[in-house]
Amino acid sequence: MLGFSKTQWNTLHLTWVAFFLTFVAWFNMAPFNTTIMNTLGLSSAKINVLMICNVALTIPARIIIGFWVDKYGPQKVFSGLLVFSSLVCFGFALAQNFKTLLITRLLMGIVGGGFVVGIKMIAEWFPPQKMGTAQGIYAGWGNFGSAFAAFSLPLIAILFSEESGWRVATGLSGLACLIWAGVYYRFCPDAPVKGRNFPVDLHGVIEVTSRRDLILQILFLFPVYGAVSLLIWKLSRHPFLMISNSFSIALILGMVFLFFLNALRCWKINIPRLQHPTLEENKYEFSQIAILSLVYSLTFGSELAVVSMFPQFLETTFSLSVGIAGMLGASYAFMNLVARPGGGWISDRFGRRRTLFIMIFGGMLSHWLMGEIDSSWQLTNAITLAVVGSIFLKAGNGACFAVIPLISKPLTGKLAGLAGAYGSVGAVIFLTLFSFMTPQMFFKVIAGYAFLVFLFLFFLKPFSTHRGGK
Repeated sequence: MLGFSKTQWNTLHLTWVAFFLTFVAWFNMAPFNTTIMNTLGLSSAKINVLMICNVALTIPARIIIGFWVDKYGPQKVFSGLLVFSSLVCFGFALAQNFKTLLITRLLMGIVGGGFVVGIKMIAEWFPPQKMGTAQGIYAGWGNFGSAFAAFSLPLIAILFSEESGWRVATGLSGLACLIWAGVYYRFCPDAPVKGRNFPVDLHGVIEVTSRRDLILQILFLFPVYGAVSLLIWKLSRHPFLMISNSFSIALILGMVFLFFLNALRCWKINIPRLQHPTLEENKYEFSQIAILSLVYSLTFGSELAVVSMFPQFLETTFSLSVGIAGMLGASYAFMNLVARPGGGWISDRFGRRRTLFIMIFGGMLSHWLMGEIDSSWQLTNAITLAVVGSIFLKAGNGACFAVIPLISKPLTGKLAGLAGAYGSVGAVIFLTLFSFMTPQMFFKVIAGYAFLVFLFLFFLKPFSTHRGGK
């Protein structure tokens, strides 16, 4: 099926399961938000901060992981990341206070950077004509880990007391990561002689072909550092006061310094190149990857944010038990199995831009309607609407990454890294906004941002492929 060799199938399955387990670990807190509030006496505001922390370090982590995977290969890096995931899960399961929870959720954000490791592994083992399908399966089935966590972990927890159930469930997710680390290291070797063919140097300098694109690239770095600064500011404010005001200012100034340092590096490397003519086949417009990064910040960023809060929203809105809310909350992420690969497939058959327009518009409309959900709704109607909304945005994920390789083939890794980072930026910003508003307003904010992204799509140019690329 699909023309994959036995070795390619083995690599694909071993890798998507590794990615799947990192997502189970990454989102093992979401089904137990209210349980942790009750057992450890936390406020809802502190739970909101934990959700933000859960995604914050994913942004800088992808810089480091992207460097490591190029240097040491995906086999070693993914195995090591799974071991790290297990240790963080064990620490979280044993936490007795908010400070420990905060530290472990910050560290868990690093696990979210594992996405790029599999991108590298799949890219090395699959030829270009099979790359889209393989990457779609890897990403779609791997992302399903968030739904599996919401569905399965509460079922494990109900076998124990409220105090210990969530600890056992999250600890077991760490044990699964530890076991798979050994399996992955033993049975999933790196592709021979291909280690440098697909660099994934995230947030490194991206080569541009005009001064206008250079300015746009520098401007586009700002939200990457701004999202981390936003978390620092949040932790310094009432009621958390986790860091002093003076220390938070110092850290934010540090982020500003790193931004200017990266901007200067972009300028120094690109300006000498721009003084010489660029080959026609190497020309591309940075605005195109900028638009697609905004698309991914919506489609993937909102997914991370909604998955983090949806079980708690159902539990409080419809007075459900933790187990039932977790299982139903998984519905938002469940369709990742087919929607993300399906979005890439639809994009191949019916046009790149056209598919993105449809998916973003559908996501906008459905999430606006989700903003009307309250306790007067039928639960089945609310779940159905959530599933429809998730299908549109998850298919948008697949459609987005079906376009990115068409912008500039030599820069595919770096461009994919920028778009991937914007997914985490979107999650941090969405979850920060969620801490200031009701869930209903939060869904409408997602819809409002979808409308802005929809308008930007009019500036996305058609892409020529062997099937047509409108």
